[in-house]
Amino acid sequence: MPFTLRRSKRKELVFSRSLVEAVKSKIFVPNKKDSYVYRSPTLRRQRSRYSHLPAELLAYIFILGAQDDPLFPITITHVCRSWRALALQTPSLWRIVSLDNRLRLWNEYIRRSRACTLDIRLVPQSRKNNGSSSPDPRSRAHGRYYLAAQSVQNYLHCAAPHISRWRSLEIEFQHYAPYLWNGALSACCGYGPSSYAPQLESLTLINPNNDDTNEFTLFGGYAPKLRRVTLNGIRLTWLPDVFANLSALDYTHHGFTRGRDAAAELLYMLQISNRLRQLKVSIPSRAGAHSSFPFRFPAEDSVLLAHLTELSIIIEDTNLPSALIQFIAHVSIPNIHTLHLMVKPTTNDTRPSRAGQSDISTRLRQFLKALPRLYTLRRLELEYAWLSDPRFIFMLLHVVPSLTHLTLRGPHITNSPLFELCDILRARYRSSSKYPLILDVLELDRCEHVTAGALVDVVKHNLDAGTGRRPGMCVRAVHVKDCVGVDVLALRRLKSNPSGVRLRVWRKVMYHYLLINML
Repeated sequence: MPFTLRRSKRKELVFSRSLVEAVKSKIFVPNKKDSYVYRSPTLRRQRSRYSHLPAELLAYIFILGAQDDPLFPITITHVCRSWRALALQTPSLWRIVSLDNRLRLWNEYIRRSRACTLDIRLVPQSRKNNGSSSPDPRSRAHGRYYLAAQSVQNYLHCAAPHISRWRSLEIEFQHYAPYLWNGALSACCGYGPSSYAPQLESLTLINPNNDDTNEFTLFGGYAPKLRRVTLNGIRLTWLPDVFANLSALDYTHHGFTRGRDAAAELLYMLQISNRLRQLKVSIPSRAGAHSSFPFRFPAEDSVLLAHLTELSIIIEDTNLPSALIQFIAHVSIPNIHTLHLMVKPTTNDTRPSRAGQSDISTRLRQFLKALPRLYTLRRLELEYAWLSDPRFIFMLLHVVPSLTHLTLRGPHITNSPLFELCDILRARYRSSSKYPLILDVLELDRCEHVTAGALVDVVKHNLDAGTGRRPGMCVRAVHVKDCVGVDVLALRRLKSNPSGVRLRVWRKVMYHYLLINML
C-alpha cells in the first residue's frame, strides 16, 4: 500500500538571497578599487628605487651574482614578475653550469642560455662553502662529496653535446678514485668536428691524487682561442693548435717524471707556448716516478719567452728539485718584470733541520748559478724556505740591477739578516757610479722575529746611504705587514726621522690588512 505522505517530486534545494550574499562576502576577494592594503613607505621607496634601474644595469648585476652562486638565477626568478622576465631574457645569466646529479636543472640552464657560450664546472662543494676545507653536508645529497668515474662521465654527458659552445672548462677532484680522468675527459678526447672547442678560452684540470699515467689529447687538437690553462696531476699532449696562443699557464707537474725528464717535458711545452705573459711552475717530489719523457732537450739550447713578464716558482717545504734548476738554466726571459719565489701554502712554516738546511743551501746556490742576469726585473718576492740562507738574498741582488720592490715573507728574517741586508744595499748604492740600486719599497711580511727597535735603527741609520759625494737613501719606504714582534708604540721614536724613509705598519684584521701607523 503506497504511503500517502510521500512527495511525488523532490523539491530542489534553494538558498535564500541573504545566505548567498553572506557566503560570497566570505569567499570572494573584493575588487582592488574598493580595497586598500597598507604598504610601508620604506618598502614603496625600495621598490621604486630598483624599478628605475636600467634593464642593462640590472642584468649586469644579476650576472655578477651568478658568478659566485650558480643557483642565483633561480633566486632572481622568484622575486617578482619583472625580474623573472628580465632573467629569462638574459642568456648569459644561465651560462654557468655547475654539474652534479641535478641533471634536469642543468639541462634547463643550457636551454635558457640559448646560443650563449657556457662555463662548465665540476668542482668540490667545499670550495663554495666560503673557502672552508670541511665539506658541505648538502654535498652528499648532490653527489659532490665522492665521485666515481661512472658518475663523472654521466655528469659530463649532460654538457658534451654543446662542446662547441664551451667558454671555460673547470674540473677539480680532491679525492682519489680510479679512472677519474677517463670518465671526465671521454667526451673531449674524440676526433673530428664534434670534439672541437672553437670558443674555449680557459681550461682548469686539477687532481693531485691522480695515478693514471695516460696522456690525453683534448678537443681533437683544435682550440684556437684558449688563453689560460691550469694543470695539476694530469698529462696532456701539448699540441700547437691547442696551446700555442696561451697567455697564462699555471703548471704543477704530474710527478710521473723527474729530474732531466721533467725539465725536458716542461721546456718542450714552453717551446710551443712561447707567447706566455704569466707562468707559474711547481714540480713536487713524488715517490715512484719511473716514466721517462721521449724528448731530450739539448744542453746548449734555451727557450725564449720574449713576452713573459711574471714568473712564479713554487717548491714544497725545503725541497728544491733539480728539475727546476735545469728549467731555469734553459729558459731566456729578457722582459721579466716580476719574480715570485714561493712555497706551497699548505706546508709547515717551521725552520728546517740542520741536514735540510745544508741541502737547501746547496740547491739555492745551484739555482742562483743557473739564474740569468735579470736586467728588467722590478719586483722580487721571496718567502719561507727561499730565505733559509741569507747569503742567497745578498747574492741575488747582484743579478737584479733594476729592482725597485723587494718582499721578504716568513720567520727566517730576523734582526741580524735585516741589518746585513741594509748594509749591502747601502754599499751597492755607494759603489755604483751611474745606476745605483735604490728600492722604492722594502716589504717585510709575517717576519715574526723582527722587533720595533731593529726597525727604528734600520730606518734612522742603516738606510741612510748619503755621503759627501752622493747624498740620499737606498730605500725610500719600509712596509711592515703582520709582524707580531713589532710594537707599534715603540715606533713613536721615529716621529723625528732625519733620513726621510717612510715607514708603514699593517695588521691583519679578519681577511684584510689595516694600516695602523704612518710615519
